[in-house]
Amino acid sequence: LECLRVQLQCKNLHEYLKELSPEILDSLYNHPATCLAVYRELPSLAKNYVMRMLFLDHPLPQAAVALWVKKDSQKGMDLVEILSFLFQLSFSTLGRDYSVEGMSESLLTFLQHLREFGLVFQRKRKSRRYYPTRLAITLAAGVTVNAASGSASTALGATPGTGDTGFIVVETNYRVYAYTNSELQIALVALFSEMLYRFPNVVVAQVTRESVQQAIANGITAQQIIHFLRTRAHPVMLKRTPILPPTIKDQIMLWELEKDRLQFTEGVLYNQFLSQADFEVLRDRAQGLGVLVWQNPAHRVMVVTPHGHSEVKRFWKRQKSHT
Repeated sequence: LECLRVQLQCKNLHEYLKELSPEILDSLYNHPATCLAVYRELPSLAKNYVMRMLFLDHPLPQAAVALWVKKDSQKGMDLVEILSFLFQLSFSTLGRDYSVEGMSESLLTFLQHLREFGLVFQRKRKSRRYYPTRLAITLAAGVTVNAASGSASTALGATPGTGDTGFIVVETNYRVYAYTNSELQIALVALFSEMLYRFPNVVVAQVTRESVQQAIANGITAQQIIHFLRTRAHPVMLKRTPILPPTIKDQIMLWELEKDRLQFTEGVLYNQFLSQADFEVLRDRAQGLGVLVWQNPAHRVMVVTPHGHSEVKRFWKRQKSHT
C-alpha cells in the first residue's frame, strides 16, 4: 500500500517536488539525473525555453559562477587553473573541437561538471575532444557586445560601479581599476596583472611586463588580454576613442613579441673542414639545394636542414672519393 501511495505521488513529478523541503530539493538538484527527470516532465514550450537558455548570448550571473568556482576550489581543485580554463573558454570558437591533452586530473573533473551542465559537449564521457557551447564561450564575459560598443545614453553620466555593463578603467600609467565585488572577475584580472589594493567595491591592479609574460606562459595571448579589457570597459571609458589607451595596447603586444625574438630551427651542424675550399664547395651545394640554414665562413661552420642532411652527406662522400 505504501509503495502504491509513492507511485501515485510520483505520477506528477512537479507536484511531488513542490511538497519537498528546500533542503531536500537542494540535495536533489545536485544530481544531473534529477534535472533530466524534471526536464522530461516539462511542457513542450518550457523545454524549448530551457534549451534556448543553453545558447544565450548573455552570460550567466557572475555571483553564481563565482560561487561555483569557489566550491570547486574547496574540493581540492586548483582555483587558478579553473579560472584560467574558464577564461580561455570565453575565447573559444563556436563549433570547433578542442583536445583534452595536457589537462590535469582536477581540470578533467571540472570539464565533466561543465559537460553535465551542458556548457561543453563531449560525444562520450571519456572522449578526448570537446566542443564549447555558446553559453560556455560567453560564461566569463561581463558585458554584451552591444554594451561593449557603447551607446551615448549609457555612457553619459555613468559613475564607476553603478552600472551592470563594464567595470574596468585602464589608465595610461598601466593602472587598472576594477569596480566589482565579483570574485570571478577579480580573479580574471589577477591572471595578467599584479594586485595592489583591494577595497569593498574596487580593486587596483598594475599591468606589468612580468605579469603579462606570466599570463602568456600560462597560455593567455596578448590579444585575449586586450579583448578582455576592451569588452569590460567602464562606460566612462566607452566615451573615448579608442577605448583603450594605444600605449597600453601596443605595450602588451610588444611584451608578447619579446618571447618570439628568437626563432628555433632544427638543423645538422657541419664543421672541422680541412680547407676553406672544402667548406665553400659543400656550402654552395647546400645553397643550391635550398637546405642551408646558417653559415660562418670565417670559422668554416654551416648548418643544414634535417631533411637535406642526407643529400648533402651523399654529395660530400662523392666529392671526397673523387679527390
